[in-house]
Amino acid sequence: MIEPWFAGAIVCPECGRTLSLTDPRCGCGFVATAGTPLDLRPQKALRRALELPVDTTARADLDACNIEKPRVTYDGPLAIRDSSELFSAVEPHLFPQARLLDLGCGQRDQEAVAAHYELRYAGVDYSSPAADFLADAHALPFARSSFDLVFSYAVFEHLHNPYLAAAQVASILAPGGIFFGAVSQGEPFHDSYFHHTPFGVLALLRSAGFVTHRLWPSHDTLHALATMGRYPRVTKLLIEAVHRFSAATPFLAPRAYFRSSVRKKQTEELYRSASICFVAERSH
Repeated sequence: MIEPWFAGAIVCPECGRTLSLTDPRCGCGFVATAGTPLDLRPQKALRRALELPVDTTARADLDACNIEKPRVTYDGPLAIRDSSELFSAVEPHLFPQARLLDLGCGQRDQEAVAAHYELRYAGVDYSSPAADFLADAHALPFARSSFDLVFSYAVFEHLHNPYLAAAQVASILAPGGIFFGAVSQGEPFHDSYFHHTPFGVLALLRSAGFVTHRLWPSHDTLHALATMGRYPRVTKLLIEAVHRFSAATPFLAPRAYFRSSVRKKQTEELYRSASICFVAERSH
């Protein structure tokens, strides 16, 4: 059953007109495919224009960004996709009844996390039957300023046009709304299109009008190659052994270990990360 607050935010993914869930047909010709979940993916080929900056650099943004891992303060039920760090990082922005969109919700494993914070949760996915609605991240079927937070866990590397999807996220967030999640950097191919470096994440967020508050690394790329890479089992075991050896012996690079600043060490860890976590705010 769709909650009233969520139902009132639904629009046609093709033209943007408001849709009624009791009769989800649009004057442009779009008719939502009946079923559970309701299918609100576009039914025809769409083209969208974007205005993108051409004279900016992400290096200055990274220099100004907090890249320290957040302290985990979340003490609720753990999701299958562990989001403890991510929700801990945005706790100052969470308040009861805030509207959260889980973009790429999969099996809705973040619903329990949202309930812990008394958030109003909505889950959308391109294909999962557990979602509230089926939707395409490139043409989100929601009115402007419909959400206070958008969460995206390992989704944007799977999108064929992440710049368009980021603009869609910005449009459905209220001014000052928070976009947070994680995106692949060093993970091997897994039906993915675009993996993002730290500069790539910053450039993507800036292009959509976001101000990035924080970036931080997840697990190391070597570990990702050992667990996700398309290698023989023996090769994976060897890569994992190298990963563990490297993690246990940072002093083998004495100049970096003993003389580098904390910021330098954090930056190097970010560059080696399999995926990058982020928190960004939509500009007013």
